[in-house]
Amino acid sequence: MASIFYSVMGEGRGHATRARTLTEALRSRHRIVLYAGGDAFRFLAPLYHGSEVAVREIPTLRFAYGSSGKVDMLQTGRGVLGFLRGMRTEVRRLVEDLRSERPDLVLTDFEPLLPRAAEKAKVPYVSFDHQHFMLENDLSSLPRALRRKLRLLRPGIKLMYRRQLATIVSSFYAPGIVPSSRTVYQVRSMIRPELARRRPTVGEHVLVYVRRSTPDAVLDALAELPHEFRVYGRGEKEAQGNLSFRPISEKGFLEDLMPAKAVISAAGNQLLGECLYLGKPVFALPETGQDEQLINAHFLEQAGRGIWSAPERFQRADAEAFLTDLARFRGGEERHEYYGTPAAVEAVEECLQRFAGVPRERFPTVDRSWERTPAARSGDASPV
Repeated sequence: MASIFYSVMGEGRGHATRARTLTEALRSRHRIVLYAGGDAFRFLAPLYHGSEVAVREIPTLRFAYGSSGKVDMLQTGRGVLGFLRGMRTEVRRLVEDLRSERPDLVLTDFEPLLPRAAEKAKVPYVSFDHQHFMLENDLSSLPRALRRKLRLLRPGIKLMYRRQLATIVSSFYAPGIVPSSRTVYQVRSMIRPELARRRPTVGEHVLVYVRRSTPDAVLDALAELPHEFRVYGRGEKEAQGNLSFRPISEKGFLEDLMPAKAVISAAGNQLLGECLYLGKPVFALPETGQDEQLINAHFLEQAGRGIWSAPERFQRADAEAFLTDLARFRGGEERHEYYGTPAAVEAVEECLQRFAGVPRERFPTVDRSWERTPAARSGDASPV
């Protein structure tokens, strides 16, 4: 049994969902200590309260939103400055944890504090996130406008950390790896165990997941359509015609996702990957200012599994056309190629062996016939 310290970016739920899925796959064989702040800490801490998985709170970088629901760049910048001012103290505290407990490996999901502490404490660390696709994947197929945005985004990725011994990129798309000086593993989406062990159905409702920045006009347009919409992201409140507003609940969200006939949501990579795994048609609404989500939306459309629109340009007619042609976007058996959890665990086990000298343990085989198909085998972790 190895000891793994694992830090998670605190903004949003995608990082935390990915970390939780990997933790569930590893916890029976290794000691896991999670470090998270913000949304991620609030999500993970209750899940593991009283268990053998420790969850420790750390500061986190996050967006600040104004009264309009849009990102407030001034307040976000002030938050970043405050984070930077406290960074040295926090890293010093984490170094003490590392030196006293001596984990075999550090994993980080786009979180900058624990990697810096790992460097000082001389503990090997590995990046496991989605964001590093911007550095490691061949994105030459993107439209020129998105490639220009990438040039602005890449320096920020490098500032988070840059001395990892390996990079594991988790994404629902895998356009190939560019030559790199370090080991890179490409794996598909981390599918929550509750989803992986159940078969999806096709019901009568549409699941809607909106962010704080999503304009109210999006929901107003949906309210005019003859479909049932179950909305997450606005809190529990009185129904608005055919829109019912659900409370924040992972269990409730998954229970509504499994039988949904379609999904309308922000374009975070984690949720899109789970939707594609479940065969759900998706109408993606990339958050304004989130260029990574624009890229996700592009690859969603390229895969033929959905369409997208800027939230500010969302039209009732677009949603109506999408919802009357769902068969065109619904996935079949090829959906299993999006199941990246076993490959991700194999990559972590290999990193433990290579960088910490820990004997490798194999991820237990799931008894499903599709895992023996060529398409499913293509999801294996492949170091480059």
